[in-house]
Amino acid sequence: MEIVETGIEGLDELFLGGILRGNMVLIDGPPGAGKTTFGLEFIYRGITQFDESGLVITCEQFPESIYRDALNFGWHLRALERAGKLRVVCTSPELLLDAQEGLVEEVAREIGARRIVVDSISHFRNVISEPLALRQAIYSFCNGLRRLGLTAFLIKERDTGDGRSHNFEEYVVDTVIYLHNRSGDNWRKQRKLEVVKSRGQEHIPGKHTFKISSSGIKIFTLKDPSRACPCAGESCRIPTGVAGLDEVTGGGFPPAISVGVYGSSGTGKTVLGLQFLVEGARKYGEKGLYLSLEETPAQLFATADSFGWDLHALHEEKKVQVLYSSMVETDIDEMIVELGKLVQSTGIQRLVIDSPAGLFCQLQDPVLIRERIYYLVRQLNNLGCTSLLLFPAMEESPVCSIAGSMMHGIILLKSSLSHNRRFRYLEVYKLRGVNHVTGNHLMEINTSGIRVFPRIGGW
Repeated sequence: MEIVETGIEGLDELFLGGILRGNMVLIDGPPGAGKTTFGLEFIYRGITQFDESGLVITCEQFPESIYRDALNFGWHLRALERAGKLRVVCTSPELLLDAQEGLVEEVAREIGARRIVVDSISHFRNVISEPLALRQAIYSFCNGLRRLGLTAFLIKERDTGDGRSHNFEEYVVDTVIYLHNRSGDNWRKQRKLEVVKSRGQEHIPGKHTFKISSSGIKIFTLKDPSRACPCAGESCRIPTGVAGLDEVTGGGFPPAISVGVYGSSGTGKTVLGLQFLVEGARKYGEKGLYLSLEETPAQLFATADSFGWDLHALHEEKKVQVLYSSMVETDIDEMIVELGKLVQSTGIQRLVIDSPAGLFCQLQDPVLIRERIYYLVRQLNNLGCTSLLLFPAMEESPVCSIAGSMMHGIILLKSSLSHNRRFRYLEVYKLRGVNHVTGNHLMEINTSGIRVFPRIGGW
């Protein structure tokens, strides 16, 4: 049972390494979902990365249009044809199904093909209308590809009928992948992928986000990390760098946990996040990352400058990276996957996300919100990253309360107006496994950052 790596980013991970050699993979989807792109990339990556010649059979597009579309991704199919690694054949479904002609066998043997994409087998229905005869024809066609030792991507157009009783192609093939391209909970179109059948091998279930970028397809597979999170009760502590806060928490945060910082506008959430990263880099040599979904890097650099922190220099030295991603344009699954890759590849130990509430609100469904927060938090913890997630006040959004139940710790930032003077307070509302000092503690934001004044028992 040889495994074939497709070369499509994220797809092999979805199948725990790749697909089985000789399998027939059905790609089913509506117009614009990316079916043809999946097929072409499967062939292109096979040639350029694994030295496996490929064959593209099309029943509807001329080769020139396929060459043109592939160039949008930087795939020079003409050059591969001249090198004898690829053949693009435009033919009719009648000729393709005619076993006496042996079209596929002749071309496959000519170039020593190992991979094939057929776009699309839906045209077979135009030739054979009788269901039983059509099933037999497709069954024979797939067996012919198997005898030639070809691993195939078979493109199929999504049926528009109400029932699925005649979609027998799904029973004949080894693997079935559904592509979805519809409006999600927000106004944007979202592409999703789901493996509904995988004969003879495991796969990661569920619907997974993917996008078509300038270099091809990227699938963002969310999976539950296997390694258990570090225990919050460990004696080791991560100093926060915030004066007085470590005293409240008994020396700092336990390692590799996620802490939700909640507060209304103006209570100091951004300052607390910046100070946590800046002091972590300057005093303890720990790499940090500030992921902003609202403020631009220039705005954050200016805020840090007002407290005497040269955040721009730390960013240039890659000690504290500052990244901005528009909340409107960011896909949640993509953010989770790419953030995990960045943390792992750069060795980031401290992370601040400001603010994930607006991003997760796009989902609307509480079950999906909880699931995505779980993946995000679990992944970061298992990578050894101590994270602060900045949220509005807990009562302002359902996302805030859902996230709070999944955080290892919760810090509440508050303020009150008394005798025309604004007072700020900090409360460690929750910190699992840590005997922290409870209650409200007076807090001030001065020219050097935040300072907390602990009181035994709080206020």
